[in-house]
Amino acid sequence: MNIQTEHRHPNAGPTPYDEVYYPGHVYGLTHPNHLATIAAVYGMQSAPVERCRVLELGCGVGGNLLPMAFQYPISEFVGVDLSGVTIERGQRNIATLGLSNIKLLHCDIMNVDAGFGEFDYIIAHGVYSWVPPAVREKMMMIFKQNLAPRGVCYVSYNAHPFSHLRDMVRDMMRYHTRRLTGMKEKVGQARAILKFLSDGSKANSVHGAVMRDQYNRVLKSPDELLFHDDLDDGAEAFLLHEVAEDASRHGLQYLGDADFSRRYLAGYSEEVRATLQRFPESEFMARDQYQDFIDGNGFRRTLLCHDSISLSRQVDLDFVTRFHLLSTTNPVDPDACVTDDSAMEFENQDGSRVTVTNPLLKAAHLCLGRAWPRALSFDELLDGARALLGDRRADDDQKVLTEAMFILACSGEVSFLLSRPFLLKEATEHPPQASLLARRQAQTGPLVTNLLHQTVQLEDDRTRDFLQLLDGARTIDQITAEMTEKFGPTIRIDQKDSAGQPAEPLLLSTRESVQRSLAMVGKLGLLVA
Repeated sequence: MNIQTEHRHPNAGPTPYDEVYYPGHVYGLTHPNHLATIAAVYGMQSAPVERCRVLELGCGVGGNLLPMAFQYPISEFVGVDLSGVTIERGQRNIATLGLSNIKLLHCDIMNVDAGFGEFDYIIAHGVYSWVPPAVREKMMMIFKQNLAPRGVCYVSYNAHPFSHLRDMVRDMMRYHTRRLTGMKEKVGQARAILKFLSDGSKANSVHGAVMRDQYNRVLKSPDELLFHDDLDDGAEAFLLHEVAEDASRHGLQYLGDADFSRRYLAGYSEEVRATLQRFPESEFMARDQYQDFIDGNGFRRTLLCHDSISLSRQVDLDFVTRFHLLSTTNPVDPDACVTDDSAMEFENQDGSRVTVTNPLLKAAHLCLGRAWPRALSFDELLDGARALLGDRRADDDQKVLTEAMFILACSGEVSFLLSRPFLLKEATEHPPQASLLARRQAQTGPLVTNLLHQTVQLEDDRTRDFLQLLDGARTIDQITAEMTEKFGPTIRIDQKDSAGQPAEPLLLSTRESVQRSLAMVGKLGLLVA
């Protein structure tokens, strides 16, 4: 990787991000595999994630970019950020993992030029609303200048109409804390004044309802996020059409929302669905803008591409057959009958439930849940479902499964990806190996990144210790022996009942606990091949 500007440090002094660390996270909708997938739905053929170039503007510590580089060693990743402190921290993390395909540069966005080269994917998450107009203009220039001909750009920002309400309480908090500088005091006083104002507002008024809703939002926000996002003097929100029109001036076009499920209209009234569906393909962006007005959307994840690309907005029923499918679905009653027409309920990781009666579809849900976190092609899913039914076949199997997966994919109940995700494996008696990235992250905290570009939380310190032993060198017998030496011959597992209340704890032998933990780590997507 040869970027001539990599040592061009910005002239500005310390930034607020130097003084108050902004935690690095992964954002699944920014992943190149996801971006390529959405582009493919609309008729684009983007660079394969296994061999591509990715640029992230405002990369921070590299919490989003580094896991991508870890997953795809042949691809190249470049991140730039104005905060030298966070870049240095990210560079230390890169060195720890021994990665050579990623560079984090202490660089002003204004200094990104043609010398950086072309990128297949450009990411700007949480930057556009928090920089001055001149920098936003420069970002659009970068999107045009540095985006490969078949490239995809992701840009997120605070959006109206919801941000009108957010800005109202931001004004109140910023006024109250205008003379404070320390993060803890500023954040504490921001929450305090909002509590006072929401408690004092009339309970039966619209204003009072808005104040209480905003106070609950602020109360749940992490300190760092509240400090940088809400208390930033320069934060600005936009309507979708404003960003799309600005992009158009630079030779770019609106590709779509990064969240594909937003175009699913089943949750609206018949009248709203009929109206939105009447928008012609040429007014795709306008349809999304009106949908924002209906939803009261407050944060946008917008995808852009070059305006020379011809896009197709028509999504065919069989589009799911071209992708790899994933779902966390599991039966609520594992003993329910799969082979008849009785109702069988399935639950996803997010708590949503679906009831299925068709045997083929019940078997398909079981296949997806058992395969997770591995992805299945449509043909693999069809063959697996038939196998669970004793290889029973019907002429309309493919049609029935296609129609069901179309609805589930459009609604977000089933994920779909163009490229098969980074290889994962099931737990076996052979020496298991957890992701090196996750093992390093587990040394400092409970939050780790899995191989599906998701943040997962490890249950306790024992699980974090267990993860360190999954280095690919130790057998399960060796792992059991080390866990026994550290925690004893039996391990207590706290449990909760179906209502979430504490239940009788489970006492397991250490070997049983190791097998249980290994299965859990596998389901979290932390094991590599």
